[in-house]
Amino acid sequence: MNIDLAPWREMAVSAVEQSLYAHHPGLAERFGGRGRKACREDIQHHLDYLSGALLADSSAVFVDYAIWLKSVLDNRSVPSSHLVESLTLLDEFLCAHLPAAESAQVSAVISAANAALARNDLPIPYLHARVAELPDAPHYREAAVSGNQSRALGLISHSMQEGNTLSEASVRMVQPAMYAIGRLWQENRITVAQEHLATAISQSVLARAYLQADFAAPTGQKALLACVAANQHNLGLRMLADAFETAGWDSLYLGADVPTADLLRQVDASSPDLLVLSLSLPGHLAVARGAMEQLRAELGSRCPQIWVGGLATLMGNQVWRSLKADGWAADALHALEQVATR
Repeated sequence: MNIDLAPWREMAVSAVEQSLYAHHPGLAERFGGRGRKACREDIQHHLDYLSGALLADSSAVFVDYAIWLKSVLDNRSVPSSHLVESLTLLDEFLCAHLPAAESAQVSAVISAANAALARNDLPIPYLHARVAELPDAPHYREAAVSGNQSRALGLISHSMQEGNTLSEASVRMVQPAMYAIGRLWQENRITVAQEHLATAISQSVLARAYLQADFAAPTGQKALLACVAANQHNLGLRMLADAFETAGWDSLYLGADVPTADLLRQVDASSPDLLVLSLSLPGHLAVARGAMEQLRAELGSRCPQIWVGGLATLMGNQVWRSLKADGWAADALHALEQVATR
């Protein structure tokens, strides 16, 4: 069920924030103005993930977010008991303003999240772990997070010299290392700056490793790849663009945060055989579906097949199918497996 929460967004954020601070007056003294700002941001994230779960008709999207956020708060000595309370307050506000059928759907999703928190459930295994990581992935993680670019490049180069393709090194070494670095941030063991440094090193290393790659003969096929509007996470998409190039495709890589109107113009001008959209957060689900609807409506039979990928899609088939995409890839190797049969 696609429930539009946007009309109630600001009112919901203010109502939940005010109730929390009224129930816990010590919060203002302990966390000050920054605490109020963080509280409002958390409630906005609640709404983003809730909207994504409703769009995908999958409570798992919201449940996993709640479990992740509890871990983040616990590791920063922020009372996670307030998380359940804020979700309950959000549920109460939305149920007071939405029609009965919609409020029932919202309550079901939030109740599932609160139940998982009460059980101390673990996060849902993501599908990015479908292939085994290479033995040097932990060493790559250490090099990237410590800023040792030459060591990171050496590990990738050695892996390729040992017979791994660029895509295998990307998916089985760089990708698991970057997910592990994300978990280190979640556990409050590294800073945002260190995480950004690791990402920048990986982008540089993959660009240089591309020069060592082997390339198949041209297939005459073209792929256009873009992060949907507001998605700034483009490392995985870069891996996918390189994978298509090594498989003999022409890749048109548009990068991060591509406005839908500009995406449509580029698709129209380029006439690709395949369009791949990257989504990182549940808030991008609605953006992607809207973009696909617009592309199909305006291009008609000239609209290429559209695949989706990215972290927001890794809950399984139900999420990407809810977007009405033509296909989905969990990673660059998964994409290559599928295009090999086209």
